[in-house]
Amino acid sequence: MGIIAINGDHALEDPTGLELLRFVVTFLMSWKIWADVQQIISWFETNDIVQRIQILFLIALLLGLTTNMLQTFHGEQDSFTQLVTFYLAARLFGAIYCAMVAFWVPLVKGMMISNVINVLVGAALWIASTHFPPIPATPHIEHRATEPAEPAAATEQEHSGGLVAQNPARLTLIFIALGVDLFGSSIPVIMFRYGRSHNTPTGQRFNRFFEFFPAINIEHKVERTNMFITLVLGYSVVAMIYQNTGAFVLNAFLGKAFLGLTQTFVFNWLYFEVDGSNIRTHAIRWRVQTAALWQNAHLIFALSYILAAAAMCKLLVVTDCANAPLSALTPFYQHRSDDHITEGLRLYYCIGLGLALFSMGLISISHQHRVPLGMCKFSKHIRLANRLLVCIIFFTLPAAGDRLNSLSLLSITTALSAWTLFFELYGKTCKTQPFFMGGGDEKAERREYTANCTQKRLDDARKEDGEIDFVELGRAEKTAVVTATS
Repeated sequence: MGIIAINGDHALEDPTGLELLRFVVTFLMSWKIWADVQQIISWFETNDIVQRIQILFLIALLLGLTTNMLQTFHGEQDSFTQLVTFYLAARLFGAIYCAMVAFWVPLVKGMMISNVINVLVGAALWIASTHFPPIPATPHIEHRATEPAEPAAATEQEHSGGLVAQNPARLTLIFIALGVDLFGSSIPVIMFRYGRSHNTPTGQRFNRFFEFFPAINIEHKVERTNMFITLVLGYSVVAMIYQNTGAFVLNAFLGKAFLGLTQTFVFNWLYFEVDGSNIRTHAIRWRVQTAALWQNAHLIFALSYILAAAAMCKLLVVTDCANAPLSALTPFYQHRSDDHITEGLRLYYCIGLGLALFSMGLISISHQHRVPLGMCKFSKHIRLANRLLVCIIFFTLPAAGDRLNSLSLLSITTALSAWTLFFELYGKTCKTQPFFMGGGDEKAERREYTANCTQKRLDDARKEDGEIDFVELGRAEKTAVVTATS
């Protein structure tokens, strides 16, 4: 939570291209360390003292990486080398761990050696990137200054182009290294699957090298990922907290805070109760492709939603609308306030929100959801098409410019988010059932379910609490008839 907060808060202080670059690079590095810890525990969970000390060591390195985030790409005071030092210490520690496992457990030697090679290739690129001159710092733009917005925007564009022109080699190495670290592990997976499906000399060699692929604890991975998303959504709530002066007044600041809170509530509902429930086959269990889509979509969601939440925090205290006096804020928030929305802030908020909703659609696609026997009012494809349309609107909102003040912008995005939730909830209901169930209707309280199934199918449909999943039973084709009343 601390890493998310410090990185997100700093991103909104000066929403420029260089700050976005710093945010993306440092967030991806911290994500990778967290993912490595999650993977090790999922593969080889021993829950003993040694493993707990290993986790403590990796968390300490993650803390060291965090202390060097904000000065990365900051001219003469650049802390990029220190950032890479802590990052590589964590990655190389993981490589040593994999090498030891390969020696002690020859059954998984192929996968462990592949991980070691992946870490070493990425480490070489990171070390090479530290030997280039630092990226010049962006001159800080004081948003309450009297200069017009056009020169500031010109300065930002000029500097963003300058950093690429002066440091193409460093930036190229950074993004190649990030690509190797984030996606390099997919290469041994492809080789393993090729060896299992092709009876060729190359496939046989792959089979001998990858004798066994270590299984992951799917429940642990899903639980940890959900906890991380909870932290991301929690940050958006904490970021909206502000302090007003002693007078009790309902003003635009409080209204914008309510809108932001509603928006977070909607995204939380969509993620956990719409996309994360009623799953027939989880993405990780369905296919390798859907498992990769599920994991990478979570990375996009976290990255974009943190950026949007940070921008929402800044929009909250902007005084560009009616009933938003600067004197209603305490001095700390007066200093953070602006009298207009910068172009960078609009882009951070709208594009971040659109990408977050789009990535949630990818997460939904990666799962197989159960379909009611009477079919849904709207199919999953239609509901996802509605999300895509809302995403496109989010992407185009920055074009409105100053015609939308902070209150109008938050109102529109919140209304669109609420519409997406309503469309999902309505579309998922069964065609034969009303959207609003009457509490006094006896038929609504007492229903009978009949399904044809085998005894084995009946046993498989039983849940841990003894209840029976009648939707699953309805998919069976023959034999025994089961009737139950609820």
